[in-house]
Amino acid sequence: MGLSSLGWANEPRIAVSKSPLSLPFFVAAEKNLFAKHKVEPVLIECLGGNRCVKELTEGRVDMATSSELPFMFAVFQGKPISLVTTFNTNKDDMKFLIRKAAVKGGVKDLAGKRIGYVEKASSHYYMDLFLLYNGIDPKSTVPVAMGADALANALVKGEVDAISVWEPWGHIALELGGADVAVIDTPKLYSQTFNLLVSNEYRLAQTRKSIAVLGALDEAIQFIKKNPDEAKRILARDVGIDLETVKAAWSTYQYELTLQQSLLTTVQGQARWARREGHVGSALAEPEFLNFIDSSLLRKIKPNAVDFVYP
Repeated sequence: MGLSSLGWANEPRIAVSKSPLSLPFFVAAEKNLFAKHKVEPVLIECLGGNRCVKELTEGRVDMATSSELPFMFAVFQGKPISLVTTFNTNKDDMKFLIRKAAVKGGVKDLAGKRIGYVEKASSHYYMDLFLLYNGIDPKSTVPVAMGADALANALVKGEVDAISVWEPWGHIALELGGADVAVIDTPKLYSQTFNLLVSNEYRLAQTRKSIAVLGALDEAIQFIKKNPDEAKRILARDVGIDLETVKAAWSTYQYELTLQQSLLTTVQGQARWARREGHVGSALAEPEFLNFIDSSLLRKIKPNAVDFVYP
């Protein structure tokens, strides 16, 4: 998934998660909205925001799409990055699936079971939230870390008994497993955001192009709102899921460029979870996350989209 980089110099390389949450990028590329805003990025597909952030922090791309959790871990490591906008909010992207044969007695049977998850990604956080909500100590289970793209097959083959995963992998697991696999319904445990992160080096050196990317995404979101049927077809094609599944989940996707107070609150809560569960060094002080959120770019195009005193 890429665009020619012949038009302008110093074009951003953007790691884009292959997820329904990334739809504004797919639409902006399809409708030539990046070129309209005089920026011509190279979009590099990756499987999950955690992998996209790894591409960013290791210097192979200039921007990355991610949920707030990999951002939180990168900030703990002091990586020179900034979150410049949220472009999707969703309460139903995460799924917890089981192999029925392994969990015959209901959710309480998960104690002692193997649970596949993606380490230091939304899957990791959601797994713990789900277990705690259901009165199960996460330490009583057997967590099995793997890539998001491996989870569905691992569940179907019996290598794990349950998985915590985002779409489209939940849908894929249901397709592969058929009647042997089920989703455990649960209240919406947290509101996940999907965000654009930028290396500080690129953000400072190429401010105009960084703002142009936001402008193209904003126009893509307006297209999505005005042309939902075409947007659904683009999503189904670029993510690789059937159109009926897209239609069923469509109402859960809230595409909008924003920077909200709730983002900061969520990240701070996740930081406390990470320290409590030993996912970061207990001696590490909680970072000042505001220092890693830059609202100045978004304010240039949508000043009313920032509802907190971000720097």
